Amino acid sequence: MARMHDLREYRLKPEALEEARRLAIKRYILPQFAVLAGAVIVSFLLAVRSAKGSVVGFVVVLLLFLGYIVFWGPRRLLRRQAKCWESYVLTIGPDYLLRQQADTPEIRLPFSSVKCLEHLPGRYLRVIGTERYQVIGIPAGIENFGEILNIVSQIAPSTNLKRDRSIKNVALLACGFGAYMVMLWTQSPKVALPFALIVSGLLIWLVVYTQRSPNVALKNKRVSWLYLVFLMISILKALDAFGRMRSR
Repeated sequence: MARMHDLREYRLKPEALEEARRLAIKRYILPQFAVLAGAVIVSFLLAVRSAKGSVVGFVVVLLLFLGYIVFWGPRRLLRRQAKCWESYVLTIGPDYLLRQQADTPEIRLPFSSVKCLEHLPGRYLRVIGTERYQVIGIPAGIENFGEILNIVSQIAPSTNLKRDRSIKNVALLACGFGAYMVMLWTQSPKVALPFALIVSGLLIWLVVYTQRSPNVALKNKRVSWLYLVFLMISILKALDAFGRMRSR
């Protein structure tokens, strides 16, 4: 592809923010709330059945966490979305793409490092680099989206997606919570051990991804260290299950 000799900057259109908020609520906030609410309800019913003080205490913590998700989490997410929307700048240089955004590490992708494109019509374009975690998301609400699509389509092959990635993310969240609940409540060490190992692996991956991805806000990177608490619980559960299996 011939190099361009000028810099082109594109910003997100203010009037497109409202639609982006509506989609965030529909695609992310409500499904995540449903998964968390289901986990808390199941935990509460099992706690009442077992009548163990330590278990009830754990459920109280889950209820407080759900309260955070319901009352403060969505507001925080929408405020951050507005801030990121207003500060988002995509620069197309002579031989590179640059994404800048508030509270988020900038991403610079040379044309030679672009591996492929994923386009969900009407929603977004993802420019994927050859290095892991190097992904630039370009919402369809940006200025001159058609022009941007035409430019980057000359850099790498494009694939049209049929469904939003949010479906996969919510499915992973549901599977993660399901595995955690099975690990936590099962009385069988043969069941607890493999699920504890699966959950531990998922949590380690989540921490590593959150820390390394330039698309995660700096504040969220700091908060993600709290996942280590759940990782410790999973490791202790695995050790307990392993010890009980050996003693039999």
